[in-house]
Amino acid sequence: MTTITTTITTTITSPGVAIRRRPAPALRLLAACVLVPGVFLPAAGRCVAQEAAPQSAAAPAAASLAESLVTWKIDRAGRRPLEEPGPWTAAKQEVAVRVLARLARLPSNRLADWAADAVAVETPPASDAVQDRLVRARGQATFVARLALAPEEAEAAGRKQLEIVRLVADNGTVVDVLADRVPAAWPRGRAFSEPAGVVGLPLSAAGAESPAATADAPGGAAAMLLAAPGVSWFPATPLGGLGVDYGLFDTVADGQKLVAGDTEAFYAVLAAAGRTTQEGIEAAAGPSGDIVPLIDPGQDWFRRHRGDAVTIEGVARRATRISVDDPQRRAELGADHYWELFVFVPTPLIKVNDRLQEDFPVVCCVRTLPDGMPSGQQIGERVRVSGFAFKRYGYPLPDVRISSSQGDQEQKDQRQETALLIGRQPHWLPAAKATREIDALGWVFLAIAGLVGAALAATAWLFARDSRRRDAAARRELPDRIDLP
Repeated sequence: MTTITTTITTTITSPGVAIRRRPAPALRLLAACVLVPGVFLPAAGRCVAQEAAPQSAAAPAAASLAESLVTWKIDRAGRRPLEEPGPWTAAKQEVAVRVLARLARLPSNRLADWAADAVAVETPPASDAVQDRLVRARGQATFVARLALAPEEAEAAGRKQLEIVRLVADNGTVVDVLADRVPAAWPRGRAFSEPAGVVGLPLSAAGAESPAATADAPGGAAAMLLAAPGVSWFPATPLGGLGVDYGLFDTVADGQKLVAGDTEAFYAVLAAAGRTTQEGIEAAAGPSGDIVPLIDPGQDWFRRHRGDAVTIEGVARRATRISVDDPQRRAELGADHYWELFVFVPTPLIKVNDRLQEDFPVVCCVRTLPDGMPSGQQIGERVRVSGFAFKRYGYPLPDVRISSSQGDQEQKDQRQETALLIGRQPHWLPAAKATREIDALGWVFLAIAGLVGAALAATAWLFARDSRRRDAAARRELPDRIDLP
Protein backbone atom coordinates (compact mmCIF):
# COMPACT_ATOMS: atom_id res chain seq x y z
CA MET A 1 0.00 0.00 0.00
CA THR A 2 1.41 3.40 -1.00
CA THR A 3 0.67 6.55 1.01
CA ILE A 4 0.99 9.89 -0.78
CA THR A 5 1.30 13.06 1.29
CA THR A 6 0.63 16.32 -0.50
CA THR A 7 2.21 19.54 0.72
CA ILE A 8 0.51 22.81 -0.17
CA THR A 9 2.70 25.89 0.01
CA THR A 10 1.31 29.43 0.07
CA THR A 11 3.73 32.34 0.03
CA ILE A 12 2.82 35.54 1.83
CA THR A 13 4.17 38.37 -0.25
CA SER A 14 5.17 40.64 2.62
CA PRO A 15 8.91 40.67 3.31
CA GLY A 16 10.16 37.64 5.17
CA VAL A 17 6.78 35.94 5.66
CA ALA A 18 5.83 32.66 4.02
CA ILE A 19 3.09 30.22 4.90
CA ARG A 20 3.55 26.49 4.38
CA ARG A 21 0.40 24.47 4.94
CA ARG A 22 0.61 20.73 5.68
CA PRO A 23 -1.81 17.94 6.56
CA ALA A 24 -2.64 17.26 10.19
CA PRO A 25 -0.05 14.42 10.60
CA ALA A 26 2.78 16.76 9.66
CA LEU A 27 5.53 17.39 12.17
CA ARG A 28 4.38 19.96 14.70
CA LEU A 29 7.10 22.49 15.40
CA LEU A 30 6.83 25.57 17.54
CA ALA A 31 9.44 28.22 16.97
CA ALA A 32 11.10 29.22 20.19
CA CYS A 33 10.85 32.83 19.13
CA VAL A 34 7.09 32.75 19.67
CA LEU A 35 7.71 32.29 23.38
CA VAL A 36 10.18 35.14 23.60
CA PRO A 37 8.42 38.39 24.56
CA GLY A 38 9.15 41.17 22.11
CA VAL A 39 9.94 39.07 19.04
CA PHE A 40 6.53 39.33 17.45
CA LEU A 41 5.11 42.05 19.65
CA PRO A 42 6.25 45.65 19.14
CA ALA A 43 8.78 46.77 21.70
CA ALA A 44 6.73 49.82 22.62
CA GLY A 45 3.75 47.66 23.49
CA ARG A 46 1.27 49.97 21.75
CA CYS A 47 1.34 49.04 18.12
CA VAL A 48 -2.07 50.46 17.33
CA ALA A 49 -2.26 53.43 19.61
CA GLN A 50 1.35 54.44 19.06
CA GLU A 51 0.12 56.32 16.00
CA ALA A 52 -1.81 59.08 17.71
CA ALA A 53 -5.02 60.20 16.09
CA PRO A 54 -4.48 63.55 14.41
CA GLN A 55 -6.03 66.43 16.31
CA SER A 56 -8.74 68.40 14.60
CA ALA A 57 -7.82 71.77 13.22
CA ALA A 58 -8.61 74.79 15.33
CA ALA A 59 -12.27 75.68 15.16
CA PRO A 60 -13.20 78.94 13.45
CA ALA A 61 -13.57 81.93 15.71
CA ALA A 62 -17.23 82.29 14.69
CA ALA A 63 -19.57 80.46 17.03
CA SER A 64 -22.33 79.68 14.52
CA LEU A 65 -22.56 78.21 11.04
CA ALA A 66 -24.06 81.41 9.60
CA GLU A 67 -21.24 83.58 10.97
CA SER A 68 -18.63 81.13 9.72
CA LEU A 69 -20.12 81.14 6.21
CA VAL A 70 -19.88 84.92 6.16
CA THR A 71 -16.26 84.74 7.28
CA TRP A 72 -15.45 82.28 4.47
CA LYS A 73 -17.52 84.33 1.96
CA ILE A 74 -19.71 81.40 1.08
CA ASP A 75 -22.88 82.61 2.77
CA ARG A 76 -26.07 82.89 0.75
CA ALA A 77 -24.95 86.19 -0.74
CA GLY A 78 -21.73 84.57 -1.94
CA ARG A 79 -23.66 81.60 -3.33
CA ARG A 80 -26.32 83.71 -5.03
CA PRO A 81 -25.14 83.05 -8.62
CA LEU A 82 -25.97 79.35 -8.14
CA GLU A 83 -29.65 80.18 -7.57
CA GLU A 84 -30.07 81.91 -10.91
CA PRO A 85 -32.38 79.98 -13.26
CA GLY A 86 -30.99 78.45 -16.39
CA PRO A 87 -28.29 75.96 -17.35
CA TRP A 88 -25.12 75.14 -15.50
CA THR A 89 -22.39 77.60 -16.54
CA ALA A 90 -18.68 78.08 -15.99
CA ALA A 91 -19.45 80.97 -13.63
CA LYS A 92 -21.67 78.74 -11.50
CA GLN A 93 -19.08 76.01 -11.47
CA GLU A 94 -16.44 78.46 -10.26
CA VAL A 95 -18.61 79.40 -7.27
CA ALA A 96 -19.39 75.74 -6.55
CA VAL A 97 -15.69 74.85 -6.57
CA ARG A 98 -14.97 77.59 -4.03
CA VAL A 99 -17.82 76.49 -1.75
CA LEU A 100 -16.81 72.83 -1.87
CA ALA A 101 -13.14 73.57 -1.24
CA ARG A 102 -13.94 75.55 1.91
CA LEU A 103 -16.44 73.02 3.22
CA ALA A 104 -13.83 70.28 2.77
CA ARG A 105 -11.53 72.16 5.15
CA LEU A 106 -14.10 72.26 7.94
CA PRO A 107 -12.93 70.69 11.22
CA SER A 108 -14.85 67.46 11.63
CA ASN A 109 -15.86 68.26 15.21
CA ARG A 110 -17.39 71.61 14.22
CA LEU A 111 -19.17 70.06 11.25
CA ALA A 112 -20.60 67.35 13.53
CA ASP A 113 -21.96 70.01 15.88
CA TRP A 114 -23.65 71.88 13.04
CA ALA A 115 -24.96 68.65 11.48
CA ALA A 116 -26.91 67.94 14.67
CA ASP A 117 -29.10 70.95 13.78
CA ALA A 118 -29.54 70.05 10.09
CA VAL A 119 -33.10 70.06 8.74
CA ALA A 120 -34.53 67.21 6.67
CA VAL A 121 -34.99 67.84 2.98
CA GLU A 122 -38.61 68.67 2.19
CA THR A 123 -40.77 67.40 -0.63
CA PRO A 124 -41.01 69.57 -2.56
CA PRO A 125 -38.43 72.04 -1.17
CA ALA A 126 -39.91 75.41 -0.22
CA SER A 127 -39.16 78.50 -2.24
CA ASP A 128 -36.83 79.72 0.50
CA ALA A 129 -35.11 76.33 0.95
CA VAL A 130 -31.69 77.85 0.21
CA GLN A 131 -30.56 79.29 3.54
CA ASP A 132 -27.38 79.45 5.58
CA ARG A 133 -28.13 76.14 7.28
CA LEU A 134 -27.37 72.48 6.66
CA VAL A 135 -29.82 70.08 5.05
CA ARG A 136 -30.01 66.34 5.73
CA ALA A 137 -31.12 63.61 3.30
CA ARG A 138 -31.20 59.82 3.62
CA GLY A 139 -32.17 57.39 0.85
CA GLN A 140 -30.65 55.65 -2.16
CA ALA A 141 -27.67 56.87 -4.19
CA THR A 142 -28.46 56.10 -7.84
CA PHE A 143 -25.83 57.80 -10.01
CA VAL A 144 -22.34 59.32 -9.86
CA ALA A 145 -20.91 61.57 -12.58
CA ARG A 146 -17.53 63.25 -12.97
CA LEU A 147 -17.25 66.91 -13.97
CA ALA A 148 -14.01 67.99 -15.62
CA LEU A 149 -12.49 71.26 -14.33
CA ALA A 150 -10.72 73.94 -16.25
CA PRO A 151 -6.98 74.28 -15.46
CA GLU A 152 -7.47 77.32 -13.20
CA GLU A 153 -10.39 75.62 -11.40
CA ALA A 154 -8.36 72.44 -10.97
CA GLU A 155 -5.53 74.45 -9.42
CA ALA A 156 -7.91 76.15 -6.98
CA ALA A 157 -9.68 72.91 -6.10
CA GLY A 158 -6.55 70.76 -5.92
CA ARG A 159 -8.11 68.22 -8.27
CA LYS A 160 -8.84 67.74 -11.95
CA GLN A 161 -12.52 66.94 -11.58
CA LEU A 162 -15.53 67.13 -9.30
CA GLU A 163 -18.01 64.37 -8.57
CA ILE A 164 -21.75 64.79 -8.31
CA VAL A 165 -24.04 62.18 -6.73
CA ARG A 166 -27.75 61.79 -7.35
CA LEU A 167 -29.64 60.70 -4.23
CA VAL A 168 -33.33 59.86 -4.02
CA ALA A 169 -34.42 60.64 -0.46
CA ASP A 170 -36.77 58.37 1.45
CA ASN A 171 -39.57 60.85 0.89
CA GLY A 172 -38.99 60.74 -2.89
CA THR A 173 -37.16 64.06 -3.25
CA VAL A 174 -34.36 63.96 -5.84
CA VAL A 175 -31.22 65.65 -4.52
CA ASP A 176 -27.93 66.21 -6.35
CA VAL A 177 -24.79 66.51 -4.22
CA LEU A 178 -21.43 68.00 -5.17
CA ALA A 179 -19.18 66.07 -2.79
CA ASP A 180 -15.53 66.15 -1.88
CA ARG A 181 -15.61 62.44 -0.96
CA VAL A 182 -17.63 59.77 -2.79
CA PRO A 183 -17.25 56.02 -2.09
CA ALA A 184 -14.72 54.56 -4.52
CA ALA A 185 -16.72 51.32 -4.87
CA TRP A 186 -19.67 53.06 -6.51
CA PRO A 187 -19.71 52.84 -10.31
CA ARG A 188 -19.30 56.03 -12.32
CA GLY A 189 -21.51 56.99 -15.23
CA ARG A 190 -24.19 54.31 -14.85
CA ALA A 191 -27.22 53.67 -12.68
CA PHE A 192 -27.00 51.72 -9.40
CA SER A 193 -28.71 51.76 -6.01
CA GLU A 194 -26.97 51.88 -2.63
CA PRO A 195 -28.16 53.09 0.80
CA ALA A 196 -26.67 56.54 1.37
CA GLY A 197 -26.97 59.73 3.37
CA VAL A 198 -25.67 63.29 3.23
CA VAL A 199 -25.55 66.49 5.25
CA GLY A 200 -24.78 69.45 3.03
CA LEU A 201 -25.13 73.15 2.35
CA PRO A 202 -27.94 74.05 -0.13
CA LEU A 203 -26.72 75.73 -3.31
CA SER A 204 -29.93 75.94 -5.35
CA ALA A 205 -33.47 74.62 -5.56
CA ALA A 206 -35.86 73.88 -8.43
CA GLY A 207 -35.46 76.21 -11.39
CA ALA A 208 -31.66 76.26 -11.43
CA GLU A 209 -30.23 73.41 -13.46
CA SER A 210 -27.97 70.92 -11.68
CA PRO A 211 -24.68 69.88 -13.30
CA ALA A 212 -25.98 66.29 -13.16
CA ALA A 213 -28.30 67.19 -16.04
CA THR A 214 -25.28 67.54 -18.32
CA ALA A 215 -24.28 63.96 -17.41
CA ASP A 216 -27.67 62.45 -18.33
CA ALA A 217 -28.44 61.43 -14.75
CA PRO A 218 -31.60 59.30 -14.46
CA GLY A 219 -34.66 60.63 -12.68
CA GLY A 220 -35.21 63.99 -14.35
CA ALA A 221 -34.46 67.36 -12.77
CA ALA A 222 -33.27 67.46 -9.17
CA ALA A 223 -35.30 69.37 -6.59
CA MET A 224 -32.20 70.63 -4.77
CA LEU A 225 -28.44 70.91 -5.22
CA LEU A 226 -26.18 70.51 -2.16
CA ALA A 227 -22.46 70.83 -1.48
CA ALA A 228 -21.06 68.42 1.10
CA PRO A 229 -17.68 67.19 2.38
CA GLY A 230 -18.80 63.64 1.63
CA VAL A 231 -21.64 61.26 0.85
CA SER A 232 -22.00 58.42 3.35
CA TRP A 233 -22.58 54.80 2.33
CA PHE A 234 -24.47 52.37 4.59
CA PRO A 235 -24.51 48.94 2.88
CA ALA A 236 -26.74 46.12 4.11
CA THR A 237 -24.12 44.61 6.45
CA PRO A 238 -24.00 44.35 10.26
CA LEU A 239 -21.56 47.25 10.41
CA GLY A 240 -23.51 49.32 7.87
CA GLY A 241 -26.63 48.70 9.93
CA LEU A 242 -24.84 50.27 12.90
CA GLY A 243 -24.42 53.50 10.96
CA VAL A 244 -20.78 53.15 9.88
CA ASP A 245 -19.98 54.97 6.65
CA TYR A 246 -18.14 52.49 4.41
CA GLY A 247 -16.79 55.40 2.40
CA LEU A 248 -14.40 56.06 5.29
CA PHE A 249 -12.64 52.80 4.43
CA ASP A 250 -11.35 54.29 1.15
CA THR A 251 -8.43 55.96 2.94
CA VAL A 252 -7.50 53.01 5.18
CA ALA A 253 -3.93 51.94 4.37
CA ASP A 254 -3.16 48.21 4.55
CA GLY A 255 0.32 46.99 5.44
CA GLN A 256 1.07 49.95 7.75
CA LYS A 257 0.52 51.02 11.30
CA LEU A 258 -2.36 53.37 12.01
CA VAL A 259 -1.94 56.44 9.81
CA ALA A 260 -3.94 59.64 9.43
CA GLY A 261 -6.19 58.14 6.76
CA ASP A 262 -7.28 55.39 9.17
CA THR A 263 -8.39 57.63 12.02
CA GLU A 264 -11.97 58.48 11.06
CA ALA A 265 -12.83 54.90 10.12
CA PHE A 266 -11.07 53.43 13.19
CA TYR A 267 -13.03 55.48 15.69
CA ALA A 268 -16.26 55.09 13.74
CA VAL A 269 -16.02 51.28 13.97
CA LEU A 270 -14.91 51.37 17.62
CA ALA A 271 -17.88 53.61 18.46
CA ALA A 272 -20.25 51.32 16.53
CA ALA A 273 -19.05 48.32 18.56
CA GLY A 274 -20.35 50.15 21.63
CA ARG A 275 -23.78 50.71 20.08
CA THR A 276 -24.55 47.01 19.75
CA THR A 277 -24.46 43.98 22.02
CA GLN A 278 -21.74 41.40 22.34
CA GLU A 279 -24.26 38.74 21.38
CA GLY A 280 -25.10 40.64 18.21
CA ILE A 281 -21.46 40.80 17.10
CA GLU A 282 -20.91 37.12 17.89
CA ALA A 283 -24.02 36.11 15.94
CA ALA A 284 -22.84 38.10 12.91
CA ALA A 285 -19.29 36.73 13.15
CA GLY A 286 -20.10 33.04 13.63
CA PRO A 287 -17.55 30.47 14.87
CA SER A 288 -13.79 30.89 14.55
CA GLY A 289 -12.16 29.73 11.33
CA ASP A 290 -8.92 29.75 9.35
CA ILE A 291 -7.07 33.06 9.77
CA VAL A 292 -4.61 32.47 6.92
CA PRO A 293 -6.65 34.51 4.40
CA LEU A 294 -6.66 37.45 6.83
CA ILE A 295 -2.88 37.47 7.37
CA ASP A 296 -1.79 36.58 3.82
CA PRO A 297 -1.31 39.79 1.78
CA GLY A 298 -1.30 37.75 -1.41
CA GLN A 299 -4.98 36.88 -0.94
CA ASP A 300 -5.99 40.57 -0.61
CA TRP A 301 -8.78 39.53 1.76
CA PHE A 302 -9.42 42.97 3.25
CA ARG A 303 -10.14 44.60 -0.10
CA ARG A 304 -13.26 42.42 -0.44
CA HIS A 305 -14.19 41.86 3.20
CA ARG A 306 -13.23 44.98 5.12
CA GLY A 307 -15.83 45.54 7.81
CA ASP A 308 -16.93 41.90 7.93
CA ALA A 309 -17.53 40.33 11.35
CA VAL A 310 -15.13 37.47 12.19
CA THR A 311 -14.22 35.39 15.25
CA ILE A 312 -10.79 34.26 16.42
CA GLU A 313 -9.76 32.15 19.40
CA GLY A 314 -6.33 31.90 20.96
CA VAL A 315 -4.08 33.02 23.81
CA ALA A 316 -3.84 36.70 24.69
CA ARG A 317 -0.18 37.46 25.47
CA ARG A 318 -0.66 41.18 26.00
CA ALA A 319 -3.54 43.46 27.06
CA THR A 320 -2.77 47.18 27.12
CA ARG A 321 -5.04 50.04 28.17
CA ILE A 322 -4.94 52.81 25.56
CA SER A 323 -5.98 56.28 26.73
CA VAL A 324 -7.97 58.51 24.37
CA ASP A 325 -6.83 62.10 24.87
CA ASP A 326 -8.75 63.88 22.10
CA PRO A 327 -12.00 65.32 23.54
CA GLN A 328 -13.75 64.82 20.19
CA ARG A 329 -12.88 61.11 20.15
CA ARG A 330 -13.89 60.73 23.79
CA ALA A 331 -17.28 62.17 22.98
CA GLU A 332 -17.56 59.90 19.93
CA LEU A 333 -16.74 56.77 21.95
CA GLY A 334 -18.39 57.77 25.19
CA ALA A 335 -15.22 56.56 26.92
CA ASP A 336 -11.69 57.76 27.64
CA HIS A 337 -9.87 54.53 26.71
CA TYR A 338 -9.97 51.21 24.92
CA TRP A 339 -7.91 48.00 25.13
CA GLU A 340 -5.42 46.52 22.70
CA LEU A 341 -4.84 42.74 22.76
CA PHE A 342 -2.25 40.58 21.03
CA VAL A 343 -3.94 37.20 20.58
CA PHE A 344 -1.88 34.26 19.30
CA VAL A 345 -4.19 32.13 17.16
CA PRO A 346 -3.43 28.50 16.15
CA THR A 347 -2.58 28.10 12.46
CA PRO A 348 -1.35 25.39 10.14
CA LEU A 349 2.41 24.95 10.21
CA ILE A 350 3.75 28.26 8.89
CA LYS A 351 7.16 29.73 8.26
CA VAL A 352 7.72 33.29 9.41
CA ASN A 353 11.09 34.96 8.91
CA ASP A 354 12.75 31.55 8.47
CA ARG A 355 11.14 30.11 11.60
CA LEU A 356 8.49 27.40 11.79
CA GLN A 357 5.54 27.98 14.08
CA GLU A 358 1.92 26.98 14.56
CA ASP A 359 0.36 30.20 15.79
CA PHE A 360 0.26 33.82 14.68
CA PRO A 361 -0.53 37.09 16.51
CA VAL A 362 -3.71 39.01 15.69
CA VAL A 363 -4.22 42.55 17.01
CA CYS A 364 -7.63 43.18 18.59
CA CYS A 365 -8.87 46.58 19.79
CA VAL A 366 -11.82 46.23 22.17
CA ARG A 367 -13.75 48.68 24.28
CA THR A 368 -13.66 46.74 27.57
CA LEU A 369 -12.20 43.66 29.23
CA PRO A 370 -14.24 41.10 31.20
CA ASP A 371 -14.28 41.56 34.98
CA GLY A 372 -11.29 39.88 36.55
CA MET A 373 -9.35 39.26 33.34
CA PRO A 374 -5.63 39.97 33.85
CA SER A 375 -3.97 42.70 31.81
CA GLY A 376 -0.40 43.79 31.19
CA GLN A 377 2.56 43.05 28.96
CA GLN A 378 3.02 39.38 29.86
CA ILE A 379 -0.18 37.41 30.29
CA GLY A 380 -1.38 34.07 28.99
CA GLU A 381 -5.17 34.11 28.94
CA ARG A 382 -7.26 32.10 26.51
CA VAL A 383 -9.87 34.31 24.79
CA ARG A 384 -12.37 34.28 21.96
CA VAL A 385 -12.79 37.61 20.17
CA SER A 386 -15.58 38.51 17.75
CA GLY A 387 -15.09 41.79 15.95
CA PHE A 388 -15.03 43.68 12.66
CA ALA A 389 -12.06 43.24 10.31
CA PHE A 390 -10.44 46.65 9.94
CA LYS A 391 -7.12 46.36 8.11
CA ARG A 392 -3.98 44.34 7.45
CA TYR A 393 -1.73 45.85 10.08
CA GLY A 394 2.04 46.07 9.54
CA TYR A 395 4.75 46.97 12.00
CA PRO A 396 8.53 46.54 12.35
CA LEU A 397 9.90 43.81 14.58
CA PRO A 398 12.56 44.69 17.16
CA ASP A 399 16.14 43.70 16.45
CA VAL A 400 16.81 40.64 18.64
CA ARG A 401 19.02 37.58 18.81
CA ILE A 402 17.34 34.33 19.80
CA SER A 403 18.27 30.71 20.30
CA SER A 404 16.01 27.90 19.22
CA SER A 405 16.10 24.34 17.95
CA GLN A 406 17.26 25.81 14.65
CA GLY A 407 20.27 27.51 16.18
CA ASP A 408 21.11 31.10 17.00
CA GLN A 409 19.32 33.58 14.75
CA GLU A 410 19.59 37.33 14.52
CA GLN A 411 16.60 39.37 13.41
CA LYS A 412 17.16 42.83 11.94
CA ASP A 413 14.99 45.18 9.91
CA GLN A 414 12.14 42.67 9.71
CA ARG A 415 8.44 43.50 9.48
CA GLN A 416 5.31 41.65 10.41
CA GLU A 417 1.82 41.96 8.98
CA THR A 418 -1.30 40.68 10.65
CA ALA A 419 -5.02 41.36 10.93
CA LEU A 420 -6.47 44.15 13.04
CA LEU A 421 -9.95 43.50 14.48
CA ILE A 422 -12.20 45.93 16.35
CA GLY A 423 -14.74 44.57 18.82
CA ARG A 424 -16.69 45.22 21.99
CA GLN A 425 -15.28 42.76 24.54
CA PRO A 426 -13.32 39.49 24.40
CA HIS A 427 -14.88 36.32 25.77
CA TRP A 428 -12.48 35.20 28.50
CA LEU A 429 -11.92 31.44 28.77
CA PRO A 430 -10.02 31.07 32.07
CA ALA A 431 -8.42 27.73 32.92
CA ALA A 432 -10.45 25.47 35.23
CA LYS A 433 -9.45 25.74 38.89
CA ALA A 434 -8.03 22.67 40.66
CA THR A 435 -10.32 23.27 43.67
CA ARG A 436 -13.50 23.58 41.66
CA GLU A 437 -16.76 22.49 43.24
CA ILE A 438 -17.88 18.90 42.56
CA ASP A 439 -21.32 18.64 41.04
CA ALA A 440 -24.02 16.08 41.97
CA LEU A 441 -22.92 13.56 39.35
CA GLY A 442 -19.39 13.84 40.66
CA TRP A 443 -20.57 12.96 44.13
CA VAL A 444 -22.32 9.85 42.76
CA PHE A 445 -19.15 8.64 41.09
CA LEU A 446 -17.17 9.43 44.22
CA ALA A 447 -19.59 7.37 46.35
CA ILE A 448 -19.40 4.43 43.94
CA ALA A 449 -15.63 4.59 43.99
CA GLY A 450 -15.68 4.66 47.79
CA LEU A 451 -17.90 1.58 47.98
CA VAL A 452 -15.71 -0.31 45.53
CA GLY A 453 -12.64 0.65 47.52
CA ALA A 454 -14.26 -0.46 50.79
CA ALA A 455 -15.27 -3.80 49.26
CA LEU A 456 -11.75 -4.40 48.00
CA ALA A 457 -10.32 -3.48 51.39
CA ALA A 458 -12.75 -5.85 53.17
CA THR A 459 -11.90 -8.66 50.75
CA ALA A 460 -8.20 -8.13 51.33
CA TRP A 461 -8.69 -8.13 55.13
CA LEU A 462 -10.75 -11.36 55.03
CA PHE A 463 -8.16 -13.00 52.79
CA ALA A 464 -5.36 -12.00 55.17
CA ARG A 465 -7.33 -13.25 58.21
CA ASP A 466 -8.04 -16.65 56.60
CA SER A 467 -4.39 -16.91 55.61
CA ARG A 468 -3.30 -16.33 59.22
CA ARG A 469 -5.76 -18.98 60.45
CA ARG A 470 -4.45 -21.55 57.96
CA ASP A 471 -0.88 -20.85 59.03
CA ALA A 472 -1.78 -21.27 62.71
CA ALA A 473 -3.59 -24.60 62.04
CA ALA A 474 -0.63 -25.89 60.05
CA ARG A 475 1.76 -25.08 62.92
CA ARG A 476 -0.45 -26.92 65.40
CA GLU A 477 -0.29 -30.09 63.29
CA LEU A 478 3.56 -30.18 63.32
CA PRO A 479 5.15 -32.85 65.69
CA ASP A 480 6.81 -31.63 68.87
CA ARG A 481 10.21 -33.24 68.00
CA ILE A 482 11.89 -34.50 64.86
CA ASP A 483 14.90 -36.84 65.13
CA LEU A 484 17.30 -36.52 62.23
CA PRO A 485 19.39 -39.57 61.21
